[in-house]
Amino acid sequence: MSASSTSSNPDFDFDTPIDRQATSSLKWERYAGRDILPFWVADMDFAVAQPIRDALAARLNHPIYGYTVASPSLVEVVSGFLEQEHGWRIDPDWLVWLPGVVTGLAVAARACCDSGDEIMVNPPIYQHFYDSHEDRRHRLLRVPLMHQSDGRRTWDIDAMRRACTDRTRLLMLCSPHNPTTTVFSDEELTAVMSLADERNLVVVSDEIHCDLVLSGARHRPTAAAVPELSHRTITLMSASKTWNIAGLNCSFAVIPDASLRQRFCKSAQSIVPMVPPLAYTATEAAYRDGNPWRLALLDYLRGNLERIDAVLADLPELALQPLEATYLAWIDASAMQLDDTQAHFEAAGIGLNSGEQFGEPAHLRLNFACPRAVLDEGLERLVKGVHQASG
Repeated sequence: MSASSTSSNPDFDFDTPIDRQATSSLKWERYAGRDILPFWVADMDFAVAQPIRDALAARLNHPIYGYTVASPSLVEVVSGFLEQEHGWRIDPDWLVWLPGVVTGLAVAARACCDSGDEIMVNPPIYQHFYDSHEDRRHRLLRVPLMHQSDGRRTWDIDAMRRACTDRTRLLMLCSPHNPTTTVFSDEELTAVMSLADERNLVVVSDEIHCDLVLSGARHRPTAAAVPELSHRTITLMSASKTWNIAGLNCSFAVIPDASLRQRFCKSAQSIVPMVPPLAYTATEAAYRDGNPWRLALLDYLRGNLERIDAVLADLPELALQPLEATYLAWIDASAMQLDDTQAHFEAAGIGLNSGEQFGEPAHLRLNFACPRAVLDEGLERLVKGVHQASG
């Protein structure tokens, strides 16, 4: 399928811009009333897949929306998708339903760490890895990812080993990695899990972008890549990023070890709300009927990435980091030597995530999950910002 073929299929129209003004969209409200196009938060500007919308409409026909639990059909669909797409056969009892992956990070910190204990993260990383712990009780260890010769980022196992102390209890991973987009290999996952076993760590693996691999790499769930150590893992997943339903608040943890699962659930009591009924409905429809839409989306995103590659190839001031997964381009703007990189490009009319919030200053994160015409306009503004700095 070519990069433009999805636009000719009426079932998968990613080209038509959708006006999100006056919808209280977090993404668009940030710059309301200003001539700044938003390319920041991980929220797609594409219409949700028709099977999901149909399922929601059908559920709305029932006039009661009370407390709801995950249905047997939802559990079956999710389990089947994980086996089919990722080769991971899970026991349904391993599933714990949550209103968000960030919630899962916070619960994992409370379940695994006592006062004075340490949590390791690998910058640059999604900002909620820095604030999901209890700041007064837990200490954060930051061990940066290292650059390989091809620019790809991965774990520095030796540095992580040196950073561990007798109080280190939890290792928080992001796989595929946000914002560097690395899809970790089985060898890399084995190395990091071996370290966890050596140091007696629990590993919580945020895999929310696992179904958005754009390169030839294959995502492997951490627990599936090293099954003999899966008792140390808490895997967090969701349909939210892949099918653009983040506002409906449904995710799940997969926790093979019964004791760890019990600790996790106990730590969630009274502080984690139940998943809303419409969120369950949308999630089941996504995993059951949404794969054709997902595959068309991936093709379209690859076309958008080609556009970014072509533009940045003529801008030596900006370096696009190798992109393996997600729809979030990680761009090194350090050569521009700007005091405030994000503000500079906002002045040129494009709103991007700043690298500072991920722990790597002078970088930018660009969300390219939008119609191609919108992306092209944003890239024109990006070029404008570069030229303004040099002129």
